[in-house]
Amino acid sequence: MNLFERLLHRRLCNEQSTEGGQAATASTGATDTSQGTGETQQQTQVQDNAQGTESEKGSETQKTEAELAAEKEASDKAEKDKKPEGAPEKYEFQAGEGVELDNEALKDFEPVARDLNLTNEQAQKLVDAYPKILAGVQQRQAEAWQAQTEQWAADVKADKEIGGDKLTANLSSAQRALDQFGTPELKEYLNGTGLGNHPELVKAFIKIGKAMSEDGMVDGSNQGQRSAAEVLYGK
Repeated sequence: MNLFERLLHRRLCNEQSTEGGQAATASTGATDTSQGTGETQQQTQVQDNAQGTESEKGSETQKTEAELAAEKEASDKAEKDKKPEGAPEKYEFQAGEGVELDNEALKDFEPVARDLNLTNEQAQKLVDAYPKILAGVQQRQAEAWQAQTEQWAADVKADKEIGGDKLTANLSSAQRALDQFGTPELKEYLNGTGLGNHPELVKAFIKIGKAMSEDGMVDGSNQGQRSAAEVLYGK
């Protein structure tokens, strides 16, 4: 091999060595790049798995809360079902402090409570309220009656037939008749109830008193005078 051939051979060897190194370097770079890409994919997959796990945990938490709410609702319904509703087989009422139960009124009330399907507790509330309601009704009735008797007295005073200037004389005649024929119990009743103020009753006693003054009364010896029955009933 001459000198020219040696130089050519060396140059060819150098070129082959350079191309081989570049190829190796490219291969190594590709390998590194592939490894980096793989690591990146692994990291991304780990993050996705973590996010998926947290999402699943959140879903499980929500599901648990929903289940708890459903369980609570079922428990409340079961508790409500345990409580007796509607009318019991027998009502048992308790008297309040200082109050005596009206047994006769309860006999009338129980069928109504049963017809309304009231529980014992509901019916007891009405029984407790009854004395207060009754007291209020009685108070209003008493006030209304008082106003009525006062109006009667005012009507007597203003009456054209027996009132005005003639009132004093007419009331004297009525009092005389009441003293003659009325018992103490009748007088007490008329005064206590206020019926003694009723215009028609006052007029009736006035007429009796005047009849007594004009005709006198039968005393057993005077047969020509009118009797009490004749004065009262026109016999």
